[in-house]
Amino acid sequence: MEGGRVPMTSRPIAPRGGPVSPAATPEEFERELNQLTLGGEGWSAILRRLAAHTGHAAWLFDVHGALLATSVPPGTEAPNVRASDVAQVFGAERPVPLTMSDGRPVRAAAVRADRRRFGIVLLAEPVSPPVVPYLLAATTALAIEAVRRDAAAEAGSAAGADLVDELRCGTLRAPDDLTRAAARFGMRLDAPHAGAVFDYDGPHVRAWATALPRAGVTALHQGRRAWTVLPGGEDGELERLRERAQAVVGDGVVRAASGPVVNGADRTANSFREAEVLLALLLRRSSTRGDALVLPYGSLGLAQLLVTVPPERLREFVERHLGPLLPREDLIRTLRAWLASSGSRTAVADALHLHRNSVGYRVGQIKTLLGVDPLDPEAIVLLQAALTAQELLLALDEHDPVVGGWFSDRPGVTKRP
Repeated sequence: MEGGRVPMTSRPIAPRGGPVSPAATPEEFERELNQLTLGGEGWSAILRRLAAHTGHAAWLFDVHGALLATSVPPGTEAPNVRASDVAQVFGAERPVPLTMSDGRPVRAAAVRADRRRFGIVLLAEPVSPPVVPYLLAATTALAIEAVRRDAAAEAGSAAGADLVDELRCGTLRAPDDLTRAAARFGMRLDAPHAGAVFDYDGPHVRAWATALPRAGVTALHQGRRAWTVLPGGEDGELERLRERAQAVVGDGVVRAASGPVVNGADRTANSFREAEVLLALLLRRSSTRGDALVLPYGSLGLAQLLVTVPPERLREFVERHLGPLLPREDLIRTLRAWLASSGSRTAVADALHLHRNSVGYRVGQIKTLLGVDPLDPEAIVLLQAALTAQELLLALDEHDPVVGGWFSDRPGVTKRP
């Protein structure tokens, strides 16, 4: 070993598309690549050795389809692959054929360690059956290097995670000091931005712990939750990050919510606080509707006016306008559907799987119990607000965020120091 590196053993290069040299079995080749990695070489060296041994150009892409390394000399246009193709590779037991963005056919194998998904390694076609074991042999060394890089990134991002925690919980630091500190981690607090919170319900906890940093942002991960700062005014950024985090973890579902866009370090904690409330609302909606994945503050509508109202005032408002219906979940559901359909018996019957006559009977009960016509314009405004407030309260009861703010003063909730 010279200079901390393991010297590579010379191997004959197979003709393109032909069988590899029998001078090394797949097991021997895997050990050689592993030693290469442990000796300090990176992805590019591994791919060059794979290409030299098999006679096929090689590429490594991350879980989002972005190019990480290649055996091809620099100066050529970098191809990419679709995220759906990456998912196909991880769903297969053996290497699968793909086509890169430049039209080149390749054979792809997954690079993973336990349940952590790092990316896919590709060989240019035609790949004959004797070559496939050597493609698979390379995945171990590539995964070792990916784990090493993740460990280095985690160590380097610890200070950034601490800063995100400070931003979401509030700080005694001067806003200018906080702004300068955040800028070192790519967060612009002196420009429009918003707090965002993510939730993961799947089994791959180790992969989840690196999901957002691997998506390119400074983040704090604690258990199934993660927090980061989003740049304001960039539509779709919340969904983009959610999709990238989802690609890292694979199984399970990642959901995300964001607070209002603010400007100034002294207002960031408020945005995070409201993002926590929105996540609680999103988790409730996803349990009843199933397909709710993101909830940006700008999509809230009427609920924007209610997320900052103390719970006790919300409860009083709900009791005043919906009190007689609260013990009757069937009537609450009917009222929601009735208002959503502008009073269509047919639409309500279809939504709730009822007969039209049953809808009419329930609406009659609602009128009697509330003493108002649920299609009267003035009543509609109050009833919609009361139903929204009730949904928000139910969400907080089921998924109560424990962060500084009015909702941490509720009975049974311990306020963070």
